[in-house]
Amino acid sequence: MTDEVQQNWIAGFWRRIGALFIDTLILGLVGFLLGLALGSTFVQVGGWGRLIGFVIALVYFGAMNSKLFKGQTIGKRVLNLRVVDSDNQTISLVRSVIRYIVLAAPFSLNGAQFSNEALLSFLIYPLSLIIFGGLFSIIYLYIFNRITRQSLHDLAVGTFVVNANIEKQEVGKIWKGHLVVVAVFFIAAAIVPVFTSKLAQNEPFKDMLAVQSALSDEPGVNYATVTTSTTTFSSKNEGAKTTTYVTAQAFISSNNVSDVELARELAIIVIKNFPEAVRRDALRITLTYGYDIGIWSQWSNHAHDFNPSELAGEEQE
Repeated sequence: MTDEVQQNWIAGFWRRIGALFIDTLILGLVGFLLGLALGSTFVQVGGWGRLIGFVIALVYFGAMNSKLFKGQTIGKRVLNLRVVDSDNQTISLVRSVIRYIVLAAPFSLNGAQFSNEALLSFLIYPLSLIIFGGLFSIIYLYIFNRITRQSLHDLAVGTFVVNANIEKQEVGKIWKGHLVVVAVFFIAAAIVPVFTSKLAQNEPFKDMLAVQSALSDEPGVNYATVTTSTTTFSSKNEGAKTTTYVTAQAFISSNNVSDVELARELAIIVIKNFPEAVRRDALRITLTYGYDIGIWSQWSNHAHDFNPSELAGEEQE
């Protein structure tokens, strides 16, 4: 009987996900409309574009989950849910804003474009804590904390997401084992940068960072990434065939992703800064134009493939 009572007041997993899905669609529509009007501006903003979406979503969730809108976003209103405190009262605007920051910061920072200098500095430690510790903890608690259904952001400010038409009922306490798991996530997130910093001292990785910096310094390139990979194909006639790649993705400031000459220039930069590329079977330069503001993104890509040894031979002639 007690479990049924708790489930009646505390909102279930799928209802919360449904409300979040509706709110995400609404914010996506806002982002789409802004993109139609300010798309070129968002491109120039580059990696900082995610901050725009973060602020828009912060205003939306921060205000609507507070007492100003009776603790209900549009999605929660549709599904008759509400954000309340332990006394079943709606929360203040400040408390609601903090709640959303704890929830959204890991997702907003995940995938953001950080410079090599930032990733190799002390900044990597707080970033790792927020992104990896926060992400794993939020997802874990969403799925496995079935008693109070509080995730990390709810625990941080003492809130519950409940069915709006049900009176407050007694709720059990969160299992302490969940808190232990969350602590392990954050401890692991704090340790990871120690190993990545050591990896950055290895020659192949240092060369990759040098290539990435050289590409990013080129006029018209906002940001670049470089990776190496190996692909194996099997066929009855030829058996297994392995192909090695160097792949560089350049985010450019103008919509000319099909520009072969630009791709060739960038490919030459890769070879000059990463001589090992000549020993690879293929060099792929992907030109990318677009933007990501967190609540909406739009990208155009075009891949240009080159033979590294032929390209190096042309440069020596």
